[in-house]
Amino acid sequence: MTAAVHGEPAALLDAVRARIADEILTAELPPAALGALTLFPHQRRAVARVRRLLRLAGGAMLADATGLGKTFVALAVGASVERLLIVVPAALMDAWHHSAQRAGVAASFISAESLSRGNRPPVADPELVIVDEAHHFRNPRTNRYAALAAICDRSRVLLLTATPLQNRRDDLVAELALFLGDAAAAASDEELARFVVRRRAADAGLRLPVVIGPTRVELPVADDLLDELLALPPPVLGRDEGEAAALVSYSLLRQWSSSRAALVAGLRRRLAKALALTTSLEAGCWPSREELLAWSFGDDALQLALPELLSPLGTQLPTHVSLLLAAVREHTDGLRLLLSRIRSSRDPDEFRARSLDDVCRAHPDTRVIAFSQYAETVEALAHLLMRRRAGVAELTGHGGRVTGGRISRRDILSQFSPHTRPSSVRDCERISLLVTTDVLSEGLDLQNASVVVHLDLPWNPARLEQRVGRVRRLGSPHDEVHVYAISPPASSERLLRVETRLRDKLRLASTIVGLDSSSLDATPSVAPLAPPELASDSLAILERWQRNSAAERTARDSPRVAAVIAPDEGLLVLLAAGDERFLLASVNSGGLSLDAGLVTRVLAACDGPPVPPSDDEIARAMHAVRSWSIHWLGRRQLSLGSRAGTHCRARLARRITDLLATAPRHQRAALADAASAARRTLATSLGAGAECALAALAAARDFDARSLVQIAKLSERRQARNVDLGEPVPLAIVVLRRGERD
Repeated sequence: MTAAVHGEPAALLDAVRARIADEILTAELPPAALGALTLFPHQRRAVARVRRLLRLAGGAMLADATGLGKTFVALAVGASVERLLIVVPAALMDAWHHSAQRAGVAASFISAESLSRGNRPPVADPELVIVDEAHHFRNPRTNRYAALAAICDRSRVLLLTATPLQNRRDDLVAELALFLGDAAAAASDEELARFVVRRRAADAGLRLPVVIGPTRVELPVADDLLDELLALPPPVLGRDEGEAAALVSYSLLRQWSSSRAALVAGLRRRLAKALALTTSLEAGCWPSREELLAWSFGDDALQLALPELLSPLGTQLPTHVSLLLAAVREHTDGLRLLLSRIRSSRDPDEFRARSLDDVCRAHPDTRVIAFSQYAETVEALAHLLMRRRAGVAELTGHGGRVTGGRISRRDILSQFSPHTRPSSVRDCERISLLVTTDVLSEGLDLQNASVVVHLDLPWNPARLEQRVGRVRRLGSPHDEVHVYAISPPASSERLLRVETRLRDKLRLASTIVGLDSSSLDATPSVAPLAPPELASDSLAILERWQRNSAAERTARDSPRVAAVIAPDEGLLVLLAAGDERFLLASVNSGGLSLDAGLVTRVLAACDGPPVPPSDDEIARAMHAVRSWSIHWLGRRQLSLGSRAGTHCRARLARRITDLLATAPRHQRAALADAASAARRTLATSLGAGAECALAALAAARDFDARSLVQIAKLSERRQARNVDLGEPVPLAIVVLRRGERD
């Protein structure tokens, strides 16, 4: 394609910049009104981007930072869908029903927990499936993943999560595989990021409360039990518990880092198991893990639950029974000695409660939420704090409690919800401090609070972001959110390296999807391979180009090339591929990239003085465009899958060939059409559910005509995916020529 450079440099530059602005800014935005809701500009842009991905790839992940309103974006996407299914954690079901009612969107709901139990969705063959807190479906080996994958094979998929990477890159791969299938396993970071719509608050031009902290809260008392915990004799496990013994001490150390109450509860559970093992071994049986769970322990009394159902308790003992008994008795004695030592020492939980009380006193006119991994920590600290101050509530998976007794979860949350007016709560019923487990760290809007306290550090860094994200939200009445972290015992920190592990995981998440804020003092980052979502600074530049240009818009039959003087050499290129628009940039002879940060830098540089582009500059620009397009097309056409997926499809192809070769001559003509349809399916990108079905067919003992029909149906029931976008076409190019500006 030949580039057009006709016209004066200034007029040409205005025309080229106007075309770039028009193409990027005139995406099909939805109306701002959604029922009783009003969408913000960043939400409308997300709706347009998600709808485009659903058309092109059959799925998308909306991973906007916590508090930017993913729920409303998802409802806007699904507003025009006739059969809409929303998969949501049971704890968030009421909130979703309320939001859907306000948005005027009709939808069917099913909880993630119901999928785990094998329940069927209330709507058959939904057109769109919205999955909230999609990181709960990051393990392909679970029942809930298999159930969701089967549904997604027949529908377009929108995944919602602020924390798509919980621990490993494989988390994101598994989630995107729900609509990308086996191809997600072989995709590069850049290719995965293309399906992730992710914006930070700053990028969206939004004002969210500023995070102050985290402020360290050091305990004034030592709780040095490290030597005793490490010296604890190793446990004897059930006969089917493998090599998990090392995890026992690890778990106790984590509980110790949270609270004395959590540690004592963990030790008592260990003691209960040890006593059950001793009793069973003395009876001549070595119980399994499931059989050990039938024993109960409380108030220093050991009981066997329903013994008539557990006879015999286990399999016959190995010959080294005496060694097993000696080991479990040694472990039991160690547990009892440690519990005795703990009972005679001062309880550090009193100082934890006092520190939490000090935080509340430092913020007397606001609500505080304190999070912990362990219910025992929550219950112990809430009990101590209820003696010291009014307005304390605790909430765990077992329910809620205030000084006067039990209280419902809904009544507690109503005081932290933005829909509750402070004047509607009587002073005697006002909750100023909520101590809770991470049961509240996902999906809820608790912006009436403005102080978050980490009572412990969870292994999953996403939990830290989710905790803060409950109160730092769009529309918050607060200018600041204060974050505190109660420090664990120093020796446990050295041993566990909690923060080191968390920082490593945060860096991984930052690399692929970017982070908005961090609870570990890390600098907020943008993923270098972020999807083509422009920051607010870039959008402001484009809006100015569109508004200020008086030039006629360029013709669409050939790309226009303009040039400017800039601090560095580079390119800004607008490409079209079907309905997709790619804005790429490069500097200093580097390759073209979708990197959002680089695009922002080059956009700003395009405001330099205009100059006529040289033939050599135009040739180099067109060569760079062709090189990027060839690589992009190659990756799309290759459709690489995992090694296991490729092996599975190759085996099925051989089985199809063998079936045709061995079929009676009079049946071959009838089998030919089915075999062709099956082969087309093997060459098609499928979702995770269909990939599992292919694996089952490849491993099946029998393979016949019915197998061919089953393979063909895997693609028939799947809606259009991976629309052929054709070869990318350049629409506009700005060449950056290095030089001094006047």
